[in-house]
Amino acid sequence: MKQLSYYGMTEPGRCRENNEDAYLLERKGSYVIAAVADGIGGYEGGEVASYLACKCISDYLWDSPEKDLGEDVLKQAVIYANNVVVSQQQNPRLSSMGCVLTAVLFDMEQHLAYMCHVGDTRLYKYKDSMLTKLSRDHSLVGLQEDAGILSEEEAMSHTQRNIITRFIGNVRLDWNTNYMMDLSFPIEVDTQYLICSDGLYDMIASAEIMEVLAQKSNLQQKVEALIKRANLAGGKDNITAIILETRQII
Repeated sequence: MKQLSYYGMTEPGRCRENNEDAYLLERKGSYVIAAVADGIGGYEGGEVASYLACKCISDYLWDSPEKDLGEDVLKQAVIYANNVVVSQQQNPRLSSMGCVLTAVLFDMEQHLAYMCHVGDTRLYKYKDSMLTKLSRDHSLVGLQEDAGILSEEEAMSHTQRNIITRFIGNVRLDWNTNYMMDLSFPIEVDTQYLICSDGLYDMIASAEIMEVLAQKSNLQQKVEALIKRANLAGGKDNITAIILETRQII
């Protein structure tokens, strides 16, 4: 039997007073939903969009009449969240708001996970001393990094690294959309899954992330260590990280 432990944390960083990041980390029965949202559109708009996205996903999933939640229901939840954000843009103060989002639904009964992703938040898998990025960035620099045109170091310092090509709140979506990245994958034993905002990976490289994940400390200590390192490297943006870890129990 697989056991899933988790911990999440968000903070403004060293250079910003407000925090436009938000995260969702909830469990109901055999399901765990984990999501990180990073707001765009200015002080108030970004905060509202990221909060709304997380709240809408939670409400939709747990209020769903479907007994078996899965990839389709998660996709519906993210579409619902997107369209709520779009509808709230009628408020002049929130007209330019939006957020990027990575949401992962873990089904511990079926041993499957489902990801729905828009923008440049990220999902990583750490197993057997290897860090693998499971999400693909919807950003100008991220696309070039994923294609091997830019190295990680070049991407981290690129002047256009914050230009995103897709985000929650950009356009109203329906069920037939291919706007988001969908992914399903088996939940592996002795594996850590990291969901984070760019405030983390823009500040510390993959090697440093692996160094923290390899430690024998607990999940809270690892999350705090990642955020501390990002702050020590400059803390130029809001920083959010969730770690989920699977263990085999008898």
